[in-house]
Amino acid sequence: MKMPGKPGSETRYRNHVRTTRWSDQELAYLTELAHYSGCSVPELLRRLVCRANHQIIISRDLVYQVTRLGTNVNQIAKKLNSEQPVSADELTAAYQQLLKAVSVARS
Repeated sequence: MKMPGKPGSETRYRNHVRTTRWSDQELAYLTELAHYSGCSVPELLRRLVCRANHQIIISRDLVYQVTRLGTNVNQIAKKLNSEQPVSADELTAAYQQLLKAVSVARS
């Protein structure tokens, strides 16, 4: 028997489906977490996302940018410690790399 009104698919507010691939170990851990939390895997994932509070997920690009920044800062410190002059271009390049790393971290 059909119920009056809108079909269920028209009243859902969660209407986006995402497919992901998991290794056996990852899926087992995810399933264990859901069981321990007393909820389904999709509900666990929604809860984790909602509680994330814009935490930084470390990406390869972020690691690369921070490594480049560290290398430049070390070179500048080495020059300063040996009483060699540091050019404005070197300081500007280090500053630009810092801005890029912050931009990557925020994205």
